[in-house]
Amino acid sequence: MTMEQLSELQKIPIMELQREELSDADEVVIDTSKSLNQRAQSFFTQMKNPFAQNVGEYILQIGYAEDAQETLDDRMVQLVRKQTAIM
Repeated sequence: MTMEQLSELQKIPIMELQREELSDADEVVIDTSKSLNQRAQSFFTQMKNPFAQNVGEYILQIGYAEDAQETLDDRMVQLVRKQTAIM
């Protein structure tokens, strides 16, 4: 997959994604005993669109902010706080 193809996939609005054109999250298998490079290559090989996938009855779209200062852990803590505030 080229950088141009990745860029185009990333730009697709979630409302325009088609379930049949996406991989199912539960079908993607990554062998954690492999090197990081091999795991990344396996992921990209299995994913039809690495920025979106079917998760149960939902479509999950993933985005990345290039200039973000927060870590994934920081964002997960924020998500948990929001979820607990809702309940």
